[in-house]
Amino acid sequence: MSRLPASSVLALRRPPATPKFEVSGTVGVRVSVAGTLEMVEKLDRMKADARKERRFRLYAYLLGACAVAIVAWNVLLAREQVRAELLPVFVFSMFIGFAWYFSFSIFPRASLSISLDMAYLMTAVCVLPHPLPLAVAFGGAVLGCHLRARESRLNNPFLQVLSLNTGGLVATAVAGQYLSVALEAHWDFHKLTWGTVVAVVALFVAYNVTNVAIMVVAMLLKGEPVWPHLSTYLRYLPSLEVFTMPLTLGLALLYAAAGIWGFVPLATTILLASGLLKKLNQARNELSEANDQLQDRSRELRILNTIGREISTSLDPEVVFAQVSRHVQRILDAPHLFLSLYHRIPNESYLEYVARDGVVQPRPERALGQGFTSWVVESKRPLLVHDLEVDRDSIQCAPVILAQDIRSIMSTPLIFNGETIGVLCVESPRPGAYTVDHLSVFTTITQQAAVALENARNFQMATVDQLTRLYLRDFFFRKLSEEQARARRYGSTFTVLMLDLDSFKEINDRMGHLAGDRYLQKVGEVIRETMRAADIPCRYGGEEFCILLPETDLDGASRIAERIRTRVSKLEVRVGDGVLRTTISVGIAAYPADYPGTIQGFLEKADQALYLAKQTGRDRVITTTLKADPGRKVR
Repeated sequence: MSRLPASSVLALRRPPATPKFEVSGTVGVRVSVAGTLEMVEKLDRMKADARKERRFRLYAYLLGACAVAIVAWNVLLAREQVRAELLPVFVFSMFIGFAWYFSFSIFPRASLSISLDMAYLMTAVCVLPHPLPLAVAFGGAVLGCHLRARESRLNNPFLQVLSLNTGGLVATAVAGQYLSVALEAHWDFHKLTWGTVVAVVALFVAYNVTNVAIMVVAMLLKGEPVWPHLSTYLRYLPSLEVFTMPLTLGLALLYAAAGIWGFVPLATTILLASGLLKKLNQARNELSEANDQLQDRSRELRILNTIGREISTSLDPEVVFAQVSRHVQRILDAPHLFLSLYHRIPNESYLEYVARDGVVQPRPERALGQGFTSWVVESKRPLLVHDLEVDRDSIQCAPVILAQDIRSIMSTPLIFNGETIGVLCVESPRPGAYTVDHLSVFTTITQQAAVALENARNFQMATVDQLTRLYLRDFFFRKLSEEQARARRYGSTFTVLMLDLDSFKEINDRMGHLAGDRYLQKVGEVIRETMRAADIPCRYGGEEFCILLPETDLDGASRIAERIRTRVSKLEVRVGDGVLRTTISVGIAAYPADYPGTIQGFLEKADQALYLAKQTGRDRVITTTLKADPGRKVR
């Protein structure tokens, strides 16, 4: 008799175990109103599922109890006949039990297994007098459940499965007994006639209708969708079950002609063949699983190779993170990603980036503390949370929650040459979104990302001033030389701004160098925010800055310089109880008008304009045409 898919109530394969996240400690995660409502809804669903499970369990036990009562009553009424025919009852019960144990699958995609128990039970109904088939059905069901339980293929309590399947087989046997009475005129299997063929076909239909009815009721009580399973069952029914009719007819004719000992050799051969098919089916499944794993691994390697190739092309941490997030979202349920990079200089802090639905956003720099990033960095261990609502009291640190509906979290440290340089984290609103296998793939990705991010960070440390986040002088000179060569070739123009903070030494003398560094950081932010993507700002030295503006004439450069001057003049930085304020002076030189033939000479032109701005009162913008900004008074 064919069985329903593994997801149905009659499924007998044990589901894979879910890894449990086990750590100790507490976590302070604020529970929102939405989260509370979600918890209430979850509890309601759990209660509803529990009610459905109780109804199904009661149905299974009632079905089993009815089977026991029917068999016991009929056996007691005909105990002398049962005692006389005990050998056939035992033999048929053995064949039915082992036939169920040796069930095999022909259509793996249909998730349906074939068992010859129907053929043996139908044969028993055809050749054994009432009530022996009932005893055969009961004995075969008990033996089959026992064998399956020993093989650990039962995913429900043994008594529940035993009750359901015993009740099902006994019910089909009862249907067969009533049918034998209705077709008594054709119930002679000593010779092959159209009557015996009709009887077997009718028996086949009655058995399947009874079996399907029992399964449908069970699925309804358990709250499972009926039609998907039933449509699959009916779709494959002809291929799976029709062969039992000629098999039943042949076995019944053989039993009627040669008795039990003539029946046993052929029945045993058929049973052994089904056992061989089961072994072949297991080998096919193992081969299919191995092939799937190989294909998955090949796909992972291709993706990892693509990720490694792409992320190594950029030396910008934000771009590297954007590329990593794009690939991670292709292979994982990861709508939210979080990157935290340990920033050593000028002080211990973290640079953070967040990717939501593919959009990368930098977050404000955060001081080194004792939070989520610090825990992963110091422990150098990954963190896997299957369900935040369930595991929140067992997590050793407070994770960074990127959305209110986050349920699953997976994070791994970024390790380069044995040193943790940051943390990469993915989050999903779906509970159980990440497994140990996902963590393995994610760890491999983070290893590649760590190399790319460290390269990007080293490049930035070699080209970017770590205090102001502006380019260093060497990088600026290289870009300036490239721009001069390009402008000379194509006849284009560019300008250079030379900037210097006014009276900055007084800030250092009055408030200290740490306060001065803090102010320089804010000035660097102002310059970066004012620049265009193609502009090259650098920290020229101390409180001096230099900016290369490609494809920009004097008028355009003057407007940009004025925006910087205005913003710096309004800039206030609080340090302790004091407030830092100052102004900035700007000198501008343009190519090719101010180019004397060397890069150094060109920069001296801009520096001369800056010197003039200082001499004429500071806090102003002056070009090499020696004209100060008329909107400013000399102080």
